[in-house]
Amino acid sequence: MSTSLWATDDGWPYPDALGDLVDVESGADDDLLSVVNDTHLLDTLDPLEREVVSARFGLRGHEVRTMKQLHADLGLSRSDLRLALGSALAKLRARLSA
Repeated sequence: MSTSLWATDDGWPYPDALGDLVDVESGADDDLLSVVNDTHLLDTLDPLEREVVSARFGLRGHEVRTMKQLHADLGLSRSDLRLALGSALAKLRARLSA
């Protein structure tokens, strides 16, 4: 029996399927639209956090990539990648709610 090391693991909380992403054109997620429209919002993140968020959600000219693709492309461990994304999203949520 083989075990998956990706989206089904308890330690991998972020959706890995591209279909799970928010459709920016739908206007359904005001927070995401604010991130896309506010070019200075991402500048408040650390360089690694900015890179991970931009690549994960297709911002700033990046192609949308899954967590698995980011792991391979950036050479980060799963835990470092997860921490960078989680930290970045927490900072963005805090900034948007302020």
